[in-house]
Amino acid sequence: MGMPRSPCGAGRTADEIEQDRESGRLSRRHRQLFLLLTVAWVASGVILYLCVPLISPALLLLSPVAPMAWYAATARRLPRSRPSTVSFALMLAGAYLACNMSWSLSPDSAHLAVAMFILFVLAAHLTTSTLAHNDADVLRAMAIGLYAGMVIGGLVLFIETVSQQWIRRTLMSFLPALRPNPRDMIVDADWVVFLETYLINRNIAGVTMLFWPTSFLVSLLATSGRRQHWWLVGLVPAAAAILASNHATSKIAFVGAAITFAAFQVWPTQTRRVIAWGWVGAIFLVVPLATLAYHSQLYAWTRIPYSARHRIVIWGYTSKQIAKAPILGSGVDTARAMNELEGDGAPLAPGSPFPLTTNLHSHNIYLQAWYDGGAVGAALLLLIGLLVVHALAEAPSQSYLYTAFATCALLGGATFSLWQPWFMASFGLVAVFARLGWALADRIERSDQHPGQ
Repeated sequence: MGMPRSPCGAGRTADEIEQDRESGRLSRRHRQLFLLLTVAWVASGVILYLCVPLISPALLLLSPVAPMAWYAATARRLPRSRPSTVSFALMLAGAYLACNMSWSLSPDSAHLAVAMFILFVLAAHLTTSTLAHNDADVLRAMAIGLYAGMVIGGLVLFIETVSQQWIRRTLMSFLPALRPNPRDMIVDADWVVFLETYLINRNIAGVTMLFWPTSFLVSLLATSGRRQHWWLVGLVPAAAAILASNHATSKIAFVGAAITFAAFQVWPTQTRRVIAWGWVGAIFLVVPLATLAYHSQLYAWTRIPYSARHRIVIWGYTSKQIAKAPILGSGVDTARAMNELEGDGAPLAPGSPFPLTTNLHSHNIYLQAWYDGGAVGAALLLLIGLLVVHALAEAPSQSYLYTAFATCALLGGATFSLWQPWFMASFGLVAVFARLGWALADRIERSDQHPGQ
């Protein structure tokens, strides 16, 4: 005779049903544990990025791990996603750069930059395409991790900016291997007593880039107005660190982004158009404006900060060099080799202490695209930006995403080299966290429309 059937289930014994219940409870406990680990994974990555920005390439390459692992555990297969138009444009840019680097005068750094670019595009595509297929709980865990990382990292950077980098100076005093070049610090009795303020410019740029994606996720995690205010308080140290720092470009980007966000609340359509036309203007006008600023000798105005005056000379000189290779450009990171060739014997700009060189880079990604990539490189940068702007028009809560784009666009106008791996990876991290907010907003919108699902 067979086992008697239990009235509790069709053809199943009471012991089997109880085992299934225990298994379900165990599975739920495991899920909660893995969600907590996801929070810790993302938070630790964000803290590392804000405190040690040079680690961003490794963090971006690791970014697909959590979303792909969650999707594979749930769907029992790897996700399949067709590349977006933005991804196709980035791949096209990668193909062109792979050719362009062949005539660079800095082949080693050019090969590294292009290899990193291609890997970053792949990692960002895998991450952003997989996020949309993850559960809302998983997305929330990642969002909480970003917020926690920004709160902790922002607080650390605020302490650093108001204490003349006390934390770094203390660490470097005990661990000499962490110390920068002797010219960037003062050591007294083997104790680091001073560090140049520009040593944390990368950190400040990092917190500036992640500020608006984090604000977007706060608006989704804290649904009521009062809760959002309390959550936003956690970002006050990050904002204060930016404004208290000496990195003028980050301040300009932060304030410009805040204006963009405010304008979006009143004139969303017009603000989208201004952002798109601003991007077009940055590409087409950078060379004539740089030339005009140089020939007007704005670098001689003592009211302008010293570093800005130097950059006007760099921009003016670099603009002149574009005519030597206007279509295909001089090659990725050629400015580095040109700066070494020109050396200390380069003439000075009239009436200034600034040498007429390209410097290690132009401190302007738009001018760098023209000089290194020529008209083709500038056209690709134009295309990528416009495709991003067009894609954001389909997203929910567009004000945060357009503001994040404006932040990156402003930061690129007067700061680091486009080919520095950490800077390229930083743009990728912004894209990843912006897509995280987009995916979570979509999940929330669907759950509101279909509450029973």
